[in-house]
Amino acid sequence: KDFLKTTPEGNLDLDRSKQILLKLASECANAYQYDILIDLRQTTNSLTPFEIADCVNVMIEHRDSFRSNLAILSLPGNYFDEAKFMEMYAENRGFSVRAFRDYEEAMNWLTSSVVLQN
Repeated sequence: KDFLKTTPEGNLDLDRSKQILLKLASECANAYQYDILIDLRQTTNSLTPFEIADCVNVMIEHRDSFRSNLAILSLPGNYFDEAKFMEMYAENRGFSVRAFRDYEEAMNWLTSSVVLQN
């Protein structure tokens, strides 16, 4: 919930989420790179393909801050399909992104994978 913000009703707040993504980019711009886990399991709505592209565009604008791995943890069904779309969209732009349904699998990938060099 520290990355994609929701309203009290559980709906995604895209503007607030992008602000947090920018803050995260500035924090990651320091000497140390951090792996990131986005947990979408408690959201009640999903991002449109346009909104996903908008989030990835923030990553593109701050590419040096997103050289590490980014795991997206999602519920099965349409939510997971959207996470897989973000994975594909971001990977096609040179980012190391994976979508997961299982927390342990996401953490295993984050702790054992090699970061792509951009």
